[in-house]
Amino acid sequence: MHDHILNESSRESERTPPPGQAAIVLAGFAVGVVLLGIQLWLLTVALDLYLSGHSVNAWLLAVISGVVFLGGLLILFMRARMQRVRR
Repeated sequence: MHDHILNESSRESERTPPPGQAAIVLAGFAVGVVLLGIQLWLLTVALDLYLSGHSVNAWLLAVISGVVFLGGLLILFMRARMQRVRR
């Protein structure tokens, strides 16, 4: 029974950021939400342009949206790698 309590507390400490880093985590989350909103807006405008016959501009916006997505994935992988290096 004591092992179960110990495991829960150790898992809880792994999930919470170190002191002073909560603001950084929240700022990163806010930036991610803003980038997601921009990406959805870009895709909406691209679809509207594509349906109105302006396919060149639509593809440009779709590519920009893809770059935003790939940038988010890159940041996610870099963050995971930095956490592995620290441990």
